[in-house]
Amino acid sequence: MERDYFKIRVSGDVRVALPLNAIDAALQIERQLICPIPGVMPSLLGVINRQGVLTWVLDTSQFLDLPSLVSSQRLNLPGQAVKALLLTRHSQESESPGSDRSSRAYVAAGPNRQRQTVACVVADLERVFSSSRSRRVQQRLKPRLQPLLPEVVYDGREGVAVLDPEALLDALQRHPIPRRLPATAPDLKRPHAE
Repeated sequence: MERDYFKIRVSGDVRVALPLNAIDAALQIERQLICPIPGVMPSLLGVINRQGVLTWVLDTSQFLDLPSLVSSQRLNLPGQAVKALLLTRHSQESESPGSDRSSRAYVAAGPNRQRQTVACVVADLERVFSSSRSRRVQQRLKPRLQPLLPEVVYDGREGVAVLDPEALLDALQRHPIPRRLPATAPDLKRPHAE
């Protein structure tokens, strides 16, 4: 079955493909509009206000353990726009274990839905292509990256790793804030004596 993908250059010569149906929009984000948030993972550059919705901005290259775009002059120049792809998923706020996907899609359209949105900053947006050939990634990847890059699709003869948008959003939801707490943080498990 043929599927459409958007090929992006993440860092240097590294390219990945995103399923076209997972992309809401291609954006140009002015650097000064990104508001940094302290205490989150380093690959989260901050948030932007997009049509009244706070949207996380992700340095995709750093998240994939590649050289960061933040250190490049292009991202640090005032007035310069960065390129990004907007990924969004609507999900039920609390899903019961064992619920099937079709019922989750129905509930997500109701009043109890939660929207997860991230703008993935990339070095360049290349082009859309169609592919009917794919295979599992055979190269050894770090355990954290394995669910993010599960397969390779072919653009002509060139194999391109597919970045799984669901796995990306799941990983961001699980680990947006570093696990280390400051030494002065109160112990929330023990009740305070009065």
